[in-house]
Amino acid sequence: MRTKDLLTIGTAAIGTATLTVLFLATPRMTGTDTNPTTATIAKPKLVANGIEVTLSGANGREFKAGDQPEFELRAVNTLNEPAEVAICATLSSSSPFSAMSRIPMMPATLWHQDIEIALKPNETKVLALDARTNLPANREISVSLSQVSQAGKTTVAGNPGNPAAAFMLQGRVPGIVALRFSTAPPKTAPTAATTTSGASVAIAALR
Repeated sequence: MRTKDLLTIGTAAIGTATLTVLFLATPRMTGTDTNPTTATIAKPKLVANGIEVTLSGANGREFKAGDQPEFELRAVNTLNEPAEVAICATLSSSSPFSAMSRIPMMPATLWHQDIEIALKPNETKVLALDARTNLPANREISVSLSQVSQAGKTTVAGNPGNPAAAFMLQGRVPGIVALRFSTAPPKTAPTAATTTSGASVAIAALR
């Protein structure tokens, strides 16, 4: 075969290989495609004295290192009578998990606040919480919610710098982790490799 014919075959091979790679790498997207295995994750909820309490970033905000986080506490009275509850919100940070470390690091408390909630029958309230502290970089951040009894208030008052220790003194731990996020920079996605099998075939044919 002539060199011109071989060059034509090689060019066609490259084009075919490229189209095949693009076709296989592109997901099928249509207006009717759905994923039946996708599950909706329920927001963590603390239930105490008939009141359901949830926490979220103010205005749906996401936080990064250096931010002073603001939260919205939503309380719903599920009872047909008045209800009250005392809640403690605690913001903590810990080092990212390392497979090389055998000793887990204890989280450090960055901020905490006690909130007294009194609701009418079936009433809903949204309260604004301002942590007034800057988030450290490269840390795993969590915000926990727990119910505080009268005895708990006394214990926490005696340990203002370490509310987590106060809960441990009572034999208690925070009720739920309402939020969890990281201030570590996002990892860079690996660059996809380019398939050159078609080009190799064309070059071999020209030789």
